[in-house]
Amino acid sequence: MKTITALLLGLGLLGCAQAETGVSDERILLGQSVPLSGPLAENGVQYSKGIRLYLDQVNQKGGINGRKIELVTLDDAYTPARAEENTRQLIEDKQVFALLGYAGTGSTLAALPLAEKSHTPFIAPYTGAESLRGKVSPVLFHLRASYDDEMRKIVEHQATLGIKDIAIVYQDDNFGKAGLKGFEKAMADFKLKPLATLAVAPGNLAESAAASAQTLARLRPASVILATAGKVSTAVIGETIKHGVRPQFIGISAISAAQLVGDLKTDAAGIVIAQVVPSPWSSKYRVVRQYREALGGKPEDAHYASLEGYIAGRVMVEGLRRAGKNLTRSGLISALEGMQHLDLGDFIVDYRNGRHVGSSFIDLSMIRGNGQFVQ
Repeated sequence: MKTITALLLGLGLLGCAQAETGVSDERILLGQSVPLSGPLAENGVQYSKGIRLYLDQVNQKGGINGRKIELVTLDDAYTPARAEENTRQLIEDKQVFALLGYAGTGSTLAALPLAEKSHTPFIAPYTGAESLRGKVSPVLFHLRASYDDEMRKIVEHQATLGIKDIAIVYQDDNFGKAGLKGFEKAMADFKLKPLATLAVAPGNLAESAAASAQTLARLRPASVILATAGKVSTAVIGETIKHGVRPQFIGISAISAAQLVGDLKTDAAGIVIAQVVPSPWSSKYRVVRQYREALGGKPEDAHYASLEGYIAGRVMVEGLRRAGKNLTRSGLISALEGMQHLDLGDFIVDYRNGRHVGSSFIDLSMIRGNGQFVQ
């Protein structure tokens, strides 16, 4: 028996039989699918950067229980079919322990069935779609507040100011339609009716953005709510301004503030954006000060999506720590479900009572003429 055991250990077979998928004595393997290319790449690139920023800090200090965390990131170009194939590759071929930091409603919807089938924990996707929250998935843990919550905050703000002529432009995909539903609920709650509901197709961006802009120029709403992201947002705003009209543009968090400033320059001034994390330039929050320190004191590298990724990385690492040295997928899920009122530095994450949505934080920010933000 001793001879057989020694032989198995020498071949590494005994350890492999007992190890959890994606976990060895030296590393924990995580998987991610995000848009790193295409018109909606800005948020995916920055979200992934923020996650890696924190994981690198942890690895430099020895990792978790002696294990370094390795993140395999694949580009899905914001295409659900590619995200599904990436997820299949990550789970079946790469044998990752968990999925972390996907970006996009369609991508998350495409990946979730594969995660559920394999019981792979799925942490902090960059989406606030209610369709992913109505029925709690046993493996899916959200970090950010929902698009419904964001839209309610936006519409409440407009109603408080007495603004009633409100139009919405939404991206004609799963993400945009999720934002539209939240908008419609909020408008009904405040007994308001939209002046116009306009769809923009990312695959036919120039033509559909121009058509929406023409309608907005004709109707002249006081404010335009944008359930759009990346270059879809800048196309709609840019085309509308060309007509000589300038309503108050208000976007939900996925709009990508950095891309607005980069593409629109001074025309971005005055745009209001709902945010699900604090301002990455604020010194008010400890988590922001820690994030800025991790950036090496480079304020030009700060980004809302990057900060959200940094926080997502911290939630992931805290879950791994609480799951213990004998790491299992079930243990990680239990550890996350037991995470109650976790203070990450004036930013609270709470999964108590079966809730798989960690944060309800929402704030409104406005872009200044110099490209900075005011809360």
